[in-house]
Amino acid sequence: MSEQTPSDSFEPVHEEDGAIDEAPRREKSAEFTVVAGAASEADLRDAMDPANQSLTEALRLSYRVLQFAILALAVVFIFSGFQTVRENRTGIRTLFGAIQGEGSDAQISAGLQPFWPYPVGEIITVPLKRTVSVEQSFWPNFGARSLTLEEATASAATSRPLLPGPVGKGDGTLILEGGDLAHCRMTGEYSIDDAVSFLVRFTPEQGDEVVKLVLEQAAIHTAAAMTLARFIEGDEAILEIRRRAQDSLNELESGIRLVSISVTDRVPPLAVRRNVQNVQGARERAKIAVEVARRESTTILDDAAGASALADLIALIGDYESALSGKDEVEAESVLARIGARFEAADIGGQAAKTMTEARAFQSMIEAGIGNDARRLASLVPAYQENPQQLVRQLWLDAYRDVLGGPEVEVISAPPGLRGLALRMKSSMDITTRRRDASTNRRRQESMMGGIDGNAWQLGSRQISIGQAGRRLNKDATGGFGREGAGE
Repeated sequence: MSEQTPSDSFEPVHEEDGAIDEAPRREKSAEFTVVAGAASEADLRDAMDPANQSLTEALRLSYRVLQFAILALAVVFIFSGFQTVRENRTGIRTLFGAIQGEGSDAQISAGLQPFWPYPVGEIITVPLKRTVSVEQSFWPNFGARSLTLEEATASAATSRPLLPGPVGKGDGTLILEGGDLAHCRMTGEYSIDDAVSFLVRFTPEQGDEVVKLVLEQAAIHTAAAMTLARFIEGDEAILEIRRRAQDSLNELESGIRLVSISVTDRVPPLAVRRNVQNVQGARERAKIAVEVARRESTTILDDAAGASALADLIALIGDYESALSGKDEVEAESVLARIGARFEAADIGGQAAKTMTEARAFQSMIEAGIGNDARRLASLVPAYQENPQQLVRQLWLDAYRDVLGGPEVEVISAPPGLRGLALRMKSSMDITTRRRDASTNRRRQESMMGGIDGNAWQLGSRQISIGQAGRRLNKDATGGFGREGAGE
């Protein structure tokens, strides 16, 4: 190896015939020349080993880093298929686009779901429950005005007819039976019970639209078969809309179940709504009046015989009237006996119990009065048959003695032989007091008996019935047993 001294200047080289001049170059500062035999190949190899080792280590480190990166990417790729399904969602797993599992096993539940990563596998989820509103399909278009229903009703007029048109631009209406019109708004809540059937036919985003369409279809069909009064009153229309909508979803095998339907507003056309409200108000008042009358009738009937016996008595009375209508006297008498026995029961209350109590008291009074007289007369029959005059005289003397022996009687003896006698008497204080007490007792007894005179009785052969009902009216109240004669 030799070293040359750089020159201080250099001559540029020019090529003839239009050749481009070379750029000026710096003179080399050193030159290495390998002379044969100057060093052995081993020495040269030893001189190159550190460089080769450094290169080898660098390549090995780079390879290991690349391996780690590939492994990390593979792990991330594998675990990217793990997906957490929220509590209010469900779904399915697909492998290369095919649903994995059959029947209920194909539907996944909430929680961590390990599966193949995308695009090999995919987990598709849908919400378990959703709410759909049908607001403008069958509702008047108020435009940009924010009116309440009452304000819109007040401003509506028959001179401004309903305008047909697309949803959001025209007035939505339902055509009812007979050509009447109505408006309604409703809200439906649905759940996806079979995610497999749903996702086979629809995308997750199409669920709301499907439910909305079947609700609109069900509302149209239901309204067409109902009058205005039936549609806007009661729950019949709501139940029918839900039934029809669910039938349509079942026919589509959608896997959707309607949880509930709420029809927030059902009104006739706003221009006639006020008149319809007046009719509805009159109907409500009529219902209230009927309910009040029913309660009053129940109260009256309860007061008549008691609530516990009311139903039995009404049924028996109905049987009795049926027997009379059929002219079955035997059956009528049998039912009448059952009615009498029912009135004798312990649970009878009200006016019937009061009447029965008074009847029993009157019966006891008759038994104590007329019964005693009857028994006494029966005991006198043998003596009368033996000597009538003696018995009559004896009874007369007994009566005379009872009358004159009373505490209220004053006996005055007049001297014999007087042609006329004028007496001016003043009763003693004791007699006056006894008479006043006796009069007071009589009035008290009369008030207790309700004006019934126990001693004023009259026998009537047509009114005496043993073991059966006495006086009674016929069904038409024109006559009856015990009322044939004017004197009975």
